[in-house]
Amino acid sequence: MVTLHVKDRTKQSGKLAGKLAGTQDVEEAPSRGFWLRPYALFKRVPAKIEQDDALDQLGSEASADTKAGGKPPWLLISFMLMVLVPALASFLYFVGIASDQYTAEARFAVRSLSDSGLGERVDTGLMNMQAAPQDAYVVTSFIHSAEILRRLKGEIDYRTIFTDPNADYWSRFDPKGSEEDFLKYWDQHVTSYIDGPSGIVTLTVRTFRPEDSVKLANAILQQSEKLVNEITLRARDDLLASFRNEVTRTKANYLDALNDFNGFQQKSGLLSPDVQAKQAGKLLTGLVAQKLELETRLFVLKESDGSDSPRYKQMQRAKDSLDGQIQDMQSQLVGSGNNSLVNVIAGFSKLETNRQVSEKLYEAARRNYDLAFAAVSRKALYLTVFVPPALPQDALYPKRIVSPFLILLGLLVFWATLCLIWASVEDHML
Repeated sequence: MVTLHVKDRTKQSGKLAGKLAGTQDVEEAPSRGFWLRPYALFKRVPAKIEQDDALDQLGSEASADTKAGGKPPWLLISFMLMVLVPALASFLYFVGIASDQYTAEARFAVRSLSDSGLGERVDTGLMNMQAAPQDAYVVTSFIHSAEILRRLKGEIDYRTIFTDPNADYWSRFDPKGSEEDFLKYWDQHVTSYIDGPSGIVTLTVRTFRPEDSVKLANAILQQSEKLVNEITLRARDDLLASFRNEVTRTKANYLDALNDFNGFQQKSGLLSPDVQAKQAGKLLTGLVAQKLELETRLFVLKESDGSDSPRYKQMQRAKDSLDGQIQDMQSQLVGSGNNSLVNVIAGFSKLETNRQVSEKLYEAARRNYDLAFAAVSRKALYLTVFVPPALPQDALYPKRIVSPFLILLGLLVFWATLCLIWASVEDHML
């Protein structure tokens, strides 16, 4: 088939040469004589048309042959543009342009001094606050939030640290960037990792100067410790709020009952009506005994001397006096008036009972509050830093060899994937 194609091409070239030769002969015909010029003009136009058609046909066949046997090396060009050039650019950046970044690392844990159980139980039921595993996650979430940036704003100028003009353009932060943009940049340079089984948190801070890394790491630890203390105090206040309210209420009731009791004592003029009643009872008993003795003596005297004797009359007057005293004493003890000891004792007993009940309730509420406070104190959270940030000596970032190699590998995989996709598309087009 190749031989036939070459023969056909030779024939076509020969025909074209013949046509061109014929045209030349026709064009030279007018020089042979003037009388042949019209014939030459008549023959020139068809010959010219045939010449152009032959040239177009030959050109199209030549271009088809060029496409068939001389395709541009698109595979090599795409490999250079998509793999070699970006990989070379990344290598030049990481080796010669990228600024050194120093890393300060700290390790801490969020712990609680809680007991496994309580030795004493609170009457109203104390809520059990255990140190949950999410306490460490709360701290790490706080480290990557906008709240810590707001708190650090008055402690340290973190924007100046990351907008250092001595750092390269692609590593430092744009001073005109918004707070949202800086938070994304912050997450790239401040990282935290939690070890699940142990709950240990590893904090890593990466800046352009060693002292800035240590200073920023210490500031983050201080704010995290403040957050843990706030969580502890808030939980303590929430747990103790009901107990504190109960103590306040029972204390107010006890003070009111005590004031009422003291007012009643001042109004009645009695320190203790029970003691007064006992003393009055003893006095009444003595008066009754004296009356009985006088009545006995009067009866004997009347039987012996008569009722007209002066002694009898004197003893009768003494008896009448005793009867008056006994009647008055009985009126003070069991009379119907408000000043009788019976009514005074009734009011006094009511106020005394109210005072005693209020006092017992206040003591119980106070005891419950003390027990709850002790239990919550044993369950307080603490942030324990056991590996403080140290001043770094060497720059761990950027990875000047590993990073370009990984970029090259990624670009190579991406380019190979695109080539496979394009080959699959071409196969489906056939």
